[in-house]
Amino acid sequence: MASASPSPVGSPASGTRPDPRWKSSGTQSNKPNPSSDGGPDAQSLGSPLPQILWALQIPLYISHASQSSSTTAVGPFIVSVPRFSYLALLLPRLTAYFGLPCSSFHHEEIQLRNLAVGLLVDLYQPTTLPWRLVVGDGPEWDIADTFTNSAKEADFVRNGNAKQIMSLSKEHSTALWNAVQDSTLLLFKCVWREGGEGGRLRVTIPMIELLTNNALPQDDYASFSKVNSRLLNTPTPLKNVPLRIYVPSSPSGDANDAAAGSFKVVQTLVPPRLPNRTVQTLGGALKTVLPTLFPSSRDPILAQIILHGGPVPFRAPLEELMREAAYPDGWLCLCVVLL
Repeated sequence: MASASPSPVGSPASGTRPDPRWKSSGTQSNKPNPSSDGGPDAQSLGSPLPQILWALQIPLYISHASQSSSTTAVGPFIVSVPRFSYLALLLPRLTAYFGLPCSSFHHEEIQLRNLAVGLLVDLYQPTTLPWRLVVGDGPEWDIADTFTNSAKEADFVRNGNAKQIMSLSKEHSTALWNAVQDSTLLLFKCVWREGGEGGRLRVTIPMIELLTNNALPQDDYASFSKVNSRLLNTPTPLKNVPLRIYVPSSPSGDANDAAAGSFKVVQTLVPPRLPNRTVQTLGGALKTVLPTLFPSSRDPILAQIILHGGPVPFRAPLEELMREAAYPDGWLCLCVVLL
């Protein structure tokens, strides 16, 4: 079996537990979520929550679609990737490893969208880790452009215009994506393919230490944080929170819709404060945007919200959630789980 030192489900390298402060409200999900097992403790690590989320990893077990029944097939490709990373960044390595075209990923015959790995895990909630995926030939992804456009859209939602991100220097404007990309490519610095039967992967001791100790160097995070702080801390007040809510839905019967996964994305303008200047909470926003699923602004009755592998108390201020737990493109992505 080819391996890049997979992390056990409960190890710090594979854990995706959110900030323990989120769980202090007693709000718990009724549905087990493997992505919340293990993981670093924010209080014990003494690091800012955004930095902790940046370091979290998801273990993947990737096989190729055309080799499932072959007796001479190369073994699976196993690796841990950052929660904020994108599967598309693995494609060059997977193509070289399997020696076959690789351009799309499937989970249980569902073609995955071009979303952050952690968000995909929250959406599909695999029952075990490593998450088993199948890679094959399919539609190609231009992930860099997708990420940049999404970051610009988030900036427009926050400020009513995209002047803040458009005024960045060329160096700073590419720093957000480069940081996300570098955090993933770092995992492969010490990995190479060994010839011979099975096409095994070899991993050096420093690489194993990185994966098992969850001690990725933070240069990429520092670069990201520097630019992201400029985007979030503007001279004018925040107008709206870039919010996307992923709601499970039944496939429409259309083959293309079914292939992309059975959920819809709800996106609307949500201000950080109410007309009376009180703080907008998560529960209040959910009740306004999706009143059928969230009839109460205080407690989950029909559905729960999952963010970075765990439930979030409805009393959490929406702006604080955005600043602490938005994805690198600036969007606060919430997954609805029916109770």
